Amino acid sequence: MEPEIRHIAKTDFSKHRVLRSTGEVTIDGVYPERNPGTYMVRVRVPGGVLTIAQAYALADLGYEYASGEWHIDTRANVEFHGVPEARLIEFVEAIEKTGLSTKGACGDSVRNIVTGSESASASIARVQRVVTELTCMFAGKPEFETLPRKFKIAFYAADDREPLHRINDLGFIEEDADGPLRFTVWIGGGLGREPRLGDLLFKHVPEKAVPGLVAATVLVHNETSNRKNRARARLKFVLDDLGLNAVRNLILEKWVPPAEVDTAPRLGLHSPPRRFTTDGIHVQDDGRFRVRVPVVAGDLTGVQAKAIANAAERAGATHVVLSVRQNLSVPDVAAEKVPALVAKLEALGYPPSGWFGARDIVACPGATSCRKGFVETHDFAQTLSDALERVEAPAFARRLRISVSGCPNSCSQPQLYDIGFRGNAGKANGQVVKGYDLLIGGRLYGRTLLAQQFATLLNQDDVLAAATAAVRVYAQAANADEPFDVLIDRIGLNVFARHLRAELTLQQGEWSAETDITAPANPAEVEAVSSSLELLPPRAIMQWAVDTYGDALLVTSALGAGGVLLAQYLKELAPGHASFLIDTGKLFDETLDYYRQLREEFGLNLIAVGSGLGERQFTDTYGERLWERDPNLCCQIRKVQVLNELRKGKRAWVSGVRRDQGGQRAQASVLESDFDGVVKVQPLAFVTREWIDAELRSYGIPQHPLFQQGYRSVGCEPCTRAVNCSENERDGRWPGLAKTECGLHSPNRPKQEAQS
Repeated sequence: MEPEIRHIAKTDFSKHRVLRSTGEVTIDGVYPERNPGTYMVRVRVPGGVLTIAQAYALADLGYEYASGEWHIDTRANVEFHGVPEARLIEFVEAIEKTGLSTKGACGDSVRNIVTGSESASASIARVQRVVTELTCMFAGKPEFETLPRKFKIAFYAADDREPLHRINDLGFIEEDADGPLRFTVWIGGGLGREPRLGDLLFKHVPEKAVPGLVAATVLVHNETSNRKNRARARLKFVLDDLGLNAVRNLILEKWVPPAEVDTAPRLGLHSPPRRFTTDGIHVQDDGRFRVRVPVVAGDLTGVQAKAIANAAERAGATHVVLSVRQNLSVPDVAAEKVPALVAKLEALGYPPSGWFGARDIVACPGATSCRKGFVETHDFAQTLSDALERVEAPAFARRLRISVSGCPNSCSQPQLYDIGFRGNAGKANGQVVKGYDLLIGGRLYGRTLLAQQFATLLNQDDVLAAATAAVRVYAQAANADEPFDVLIDRIGLNVFARHLRAELTLQQGEWSAETDITAPANPAEVEAVSSSLELLPPRAIMQWAVDTYGDALLVTSALGAGGVLLAQYLKELAPGHASFLIDTGKLFDETLDYYRQLREEFGLNLIAVGSGLGERQFTDTYGERLWERDPNLCCQIRKVQVLNELRKGKRAWVSGVRRDQGGQRAQASVLESDFDGVVKVQPLAFVTREWIDAELRSYGIPQHPLFQQGYRSVGCEPCTRAVNCSENERDGRWPGLAKTECGLHSPNRPKQEAQS
């Protein structure tokens, strides 16, 4: 884009100035602040790449027009605060002269396009090339600045350790660092008050096709997102309302993909790349180094920014890179210049060894300047960082990833961090207060997971106590140098949260209510407890079952959508507790492939068990094609008898039965008394298949491979067919027969052994 097009002349101010009904004044890249008459100005830094000259210039401009402090935000922009209204145009024009712009940095536009910085490969340069092209395509174009709401795009190299592809409207991941530049594309992600992880859209999209795809998707957003309700005007809500396939088809109406593009890709995972060392000094593919500069909450003065830029320049760097974790990094440093650069950064108070630790806290500006902020985060982030550094614990335990957000809009992405604190307002201990919600267990490394909320409305003293206690609990529970996500996979998220709860007493905040319901002792109590549990979400019901019955709890899954979701919950709550797949010997090959994928790629603790009879022995004993001659007997031998063995010594059994499956399941309750006294636990009894599918998407777990072929309920291969959209989920089971159940869920079924 030509500079004269981007330049905002004083005479053109009226074209960029909007007087809202509230009296707010907005201009490109500008938001009014809490202090009347002052503004935040956000500078768009495409891909986070800032030349040394631009860094110097921005540092000087910050003192001339603003408070002098930089705030690096989570889209690798630089924000300046405290800009008086009278100097807005002058400041924006001065920024334009550096080759940067405020255009599209705020408002209902295509926002700054980010490039992941957690990569060591040389291919990041070619990914950056695409970002530059798209920035020129969108930034400053009016047709892309009057959208229903903002539109966010991100690109990541193939080896990026922490790709944020699933929280962007469009997220691109390079498929092969060594081959032609092609991307896997995700759509419909976003955090905020209603977080949603994006869906897999396309695979094998070549570089040349990216601009057309992006333009088409932005147009779909422009045409279909809800302009009448600003709270639901993001693309993620279109995905929720219309579904992935419908949105994909809308895009394909506007964009003709090259033949190599997979327009109906199957979801899967690959092993995460090797972790970086924690010293903040990382070797690149070309033998040079990228040196990390951790910045607490992205805040540094102009003097500090110039000093860091000067150190980078002396080390031979031509630019610095801003990170979505609000840090800086200095790339392309020759090995012999690394020691001097590190020493200088340490002297400035920004040691690379602070990367991924207490000096690496992410935070938004909060209530200090942002009018949406409920709580203060700007100065508090530094206080929290100092407190974490003072905790007596091994160095690895102080490397928790922590985020602090001033409000539920979650600009600092607390849902994705080991520990997140999210500003909110509400009642705690009977008082209306403002405080921080406590989130635990977010993840980016290798797989995107959203954190779970465990407490609400903590005050600052509570936050300091909770964060420092989390370090101590981590140190006590982990093996030496064990990463936090590995620890959680080993002991369970709820176990960690309970240890944390035992470590501290909250002054203002309240812990989320734990399910304190005892095990029922008779059918009447089963009915009463079931009524209480019906008020809880499925994950909480699963937690109650694990807590109440422990090793006496049996969990089975036929790898339907509900059963897979329950296995994921079980992994979070009790990783060592297995879920059993009954292998009848007649399962689809795709089912067995899916079983292996769920175990190997998603880490679900699944165990396949069978009758012990091989197919030849089964046929010799019961004859050919028993499923046709006597399907009830076939199910009894292949499934029911196996379940009966699994039930021995168990007090409760979890299954994925739901009311909306129809038939005898239409009367299902959360708890039922089974024929042998075992309590049947059905956490999904009252939810819909659509709700389960959305939950699986949030975990990034694929549907059964046959789902796209119309198999919405998958059993044994001879007795299952696909269904059409007008049929019930289970209409494809035992087609042409009156049989609708295999016998596992038949009420009051006798415990009998089949006779040969």
